[in-house]
Amino acid sequence: MMFSDATIKKLLASGQISVLPSFDMKDIRPAGIRLHLGSKLLIPKKDQTTELSGGEVSYDEVEFSRGYTLRPDEFVLGTTYERFQVPRSVVCHIDGRSTVARLGLSIHCTSAVIDGNYDEPRSVVLEIKNIGPMNIILKPSDAVAMLTFTQLSEPIEQASQVQYRGQADVVAPNLKLQKQ
Repeated sequence: MMFSDATIKKLLASGQISVLPSFDMKDIRPAGIRLHLGSKLLIPKKDQTTELSGGEVSYDEVEFSRGYTLRPDEFVLGTTYERFQVPRSVVCHIDGRSTVARLGLSIHCTSAVIDGNYDEPRSVVLEIKNIGPMNIILKPSDAVAMLTFTQLSEPIEQASQVQYRGQADVVAPNLKLQKQ
């Protein structure tokens, strides 16, 4: 069952869902919460080769306060400004907003399920790609994504993965996968 705006408001008021830092209630939408872009990007260095089984990837970190021009076919990693925490009985899904998608901006390319935010507030790393024909200027605090909530049949029993523990900013992929 996906949560409605009324349920989200109740769970925020009771503290079962927390959003940090301060949160504007106008960002609650009919079936989710609008999330905003943080102020740092990781830009992959060109012409690298890596392995999924533990390779290394190099990035340039860019802190942008006035905007970053994302060119057609360019890919970067960003993060949500907000960090959030939910109970073990709730899983989240993140997706881009249709308004920015109409510009050709893909905000979360894959892996939309977020299931490790029950033991601490964490941000979400965004895989951002410009699939459109025009340059798009990204600015910190742009409303770029939507977070929805789904009630699980039972609470999660597994321990939280430590691979991205403490994630509060944009983080490169940890290809040294944690075994649990």
